[in-house]
Amino acid sequence: MTKKRQEGAKPATKIFSAIFFLAGLAVLALVGISLGKETYRKKQIQKEIEGLQTEIQKMNQENSELSNLISYFSSREFQEKEAREKLNLQKEDEKMIVLRKEIEAQKVEESSAPEQNDQAATDQSPNWQKWLRFFFK
Repeated sequence: MTKKRQEGAKPATKIFSAIFFLAGLAVLALVGISLGKETYRKKQIQKEIEGLQTEIQKMNQENSELSNLISYFSSREFQEKEAREKLNLQKEDEKMIVLRKEIEAQKVEESSAPEQNDQAATDQSPNWQKWLRFFFK
């Protein structure tokens, strides 16, 4: 009698086992898919965190550079330098000598300008001959 029960229950047990196996497989697939999605999401968040950390480092470096500039601009040396250059101020016991390069450059140009004008005025040859002389002289 026990054999009959086992033989009679066998097809029902097979069906139940197959359904249970498929349900377990479906649950396992869903868990795998959600695990993959979470892993991908975690990687994306990690990349974003790294990008923000590099941006923070850049901002900190820029902030330190700006604070260095602020301290330099508020220093006594910078204020004296700016007063000398822009306001033409000097200390009480100081004497200033100004040398101008523009005046010397103008004198040199004035002395060479008449020579160039004389050459251009006297040379009445065609332009192509001037080019030939320029390249092959």
